[in-house]
Amino acid sequence: MKKAFLSLLLIVMITALFAGVQEKLEQFGKDNGMVYVKPLVTAFGTTMNTGLFNTANVLKPFTFGLNVNTMLAFVPDEDKIFTAVRPDLCIEHPTTGELIYLYEDEELESATVFGENGATFVHNTDLNNPILLALLGLSQEDVNSLDISLPNGANLPAVPFLMPQFNLGLPFGNEIMVRGFPKVEINKDIGDFGFWGVGIKHSISQYIPLIPIDVAVQAAFQNLYVGDILTFTNFNANLEVSKKLLMWTLYTGVGYDKTNVSAEYDYTYQTINESNEIEDVEQTIKFDVDGENEIRATAGFRFSFLLLKLYADYTVSKYSVFNAGIGVSF
Repeated sequence: MKKAFLSLLLIVMITALFAGVQEKLEQFGKDNGMVYVKPLVTAFGTTMNTGLFNTANVLKPFTFGLNVNTMLAFVPDEDKIFTAVRPDLCIEHPTTGELIYLYEDEELESATVFGENGATFVHNTDLNNPILLALLGLSQEDVNSLDISLPNGANLPAVPFLMPQFNLGLPFGNEIMVRGFPKVEINKDIGDFGFWGVGIKHSISQYIPLIPIDVAVQAAFQNLYVGDILTFTNFNANLEVSKKLLMWTLYTGVGYDKTNVSAEYDYTYQTINESNEIEDVEQTIKFDVDGENEIRATAGFRFSFLLLKLYADYTVSKYSVFNAGIGVSF
C-alpha cells in the first residue's frame, strides 16, 4: 500500500511538471529551446543531488537503510524569463533586392519552462504593404500566419520531487547507495518516465583516532529520462560532517554538482520560399545543456527513535532546496 501511494504521488508530481513540456519545446528552434529548458535542467539537477546523506556516519557492514526524500527547489525570478531571438529568416524585395526580415523584433522577453507568459514574434510590418504583397503574390492572411506565439511556462515558484533510496553498509568504512524509480508511462503526452542513481560513501574519520565527529566523502551518478526527448545525467561529490547527540544528529556538507540534459525533437517552422509561397520546414533539433547547479552547501538535523529516522535539511545553491525525509535503518 505504501509503495503504491509513493508511486502515485510521484506520478502526480511528474505529470504536473512535465505536462506539455515536449509539445512546448517542439515549438522552439535550437537557440531558444536551449534557454527555455535550461532552468528545468538546473532544477532537476539540484533536486536529484539532494538527500544523498543525512549523516556522515557510515553504516556498519551489511546493515542497511531505507529512506524516502521529498524535495522542494525554489525557482529564482530571473530564471522565469529569457531573451528569445527571432528566427533568422528573410526574403529579397522583388524590385530593390533589399533583404527583409520576416519578423519585426530582433529579441523579445519570453517565459522559460517555469515562467508565465510566452511572447509573440509578429511578422515584419513591411510585409503588410499592398504593393509588396502583390509583387510576392501573397495575401494578408498568408503573412499573418507567419506570426510565432512562443509557449507559456508552467508558472511554478518551486519544483517538487520525491526520491526513494536504499543504503547498504560494506566493509572498510564504505557504504553504497541505490535510488530510483522503475520506468513507467506517465501518459501519452509525456511518455515514459524513470530514474536511477548509484553512489558510494567512504568514512574519513576512521583514519583519525579519537575524532569527536564523523567525516565522510561521497560521490553519486544519477540518470533521469522523460519521454523521447529529454535525458538528464547528474554527478555529485560531497564532503560531509556530522555529530550525534543522544537521539539527535546535526549534519552539514559541501558539494559539487554537474548536470546535463540531452534533447532531441522535431521542430517545424514557416517561411516564404524562393517561389514566394508559404512553406513548412521541418528540422531535427539536437542539443546538450548544462545546468547552473555547481557548488552547494547543506545543513540539517536528524531525529532517531529506535529504527525510525526523521530528518530535514536546507541546501543553498543556484536553486535553494528544502528536503524532508523519513527512513528506517537495520
